Amino acid sequence: MIQEKPLALVVTQNLNTKLFFRKNLEDKFHVIEKKEAPLAIESAETTNLDLVIIDEKIENAIDLCFQLKKRKRLFTTPIILITKSIKKAYREKATKAGVFDFLFLPLDADQLNQLLEKCEEDKKRRKKVSSISFKLKKNNP
Repeated sequence: MIQEKPLALVVTQNLNTKLFFRKNLEDKFHVIEKKEAPLAIESAETTNLDLVIIDEKIENAIDLCFQLKKRKRLFTTPIILITKSIKKAYREKATKAGVFDFLFLPLDADQLNQLLEKCEEDKKRRKKVSSISFKLKKNNP
């Protein structure tokens, strides 16, 4: 059985950013690119995404993070925000909106790979917790 690649949604209008993700994600993910928030939301509603990467430069980027995170099928999907801001207040606002972590500009392949590993570790942890929770519910009806 052939295992399909996981799906990554990249939301950006910047051509260099798109090219960076095409180059650095193509071996691990099938990349879906969108330029605007409404198109990203539409993709999220019709596709089982494994990763979302949003460029802070798109209009209402933080709001888009919140809009995606509140959807049931994306509740546990990591959202990474591309940013140049390291201000604490901005990071807190983004985290409250559902951002899993940040990819800082200038884009760096090593930093991206570290974030992907962190996402995978979080996915394994969530799966383990879910399994334990299911067993507890099963044993305590």
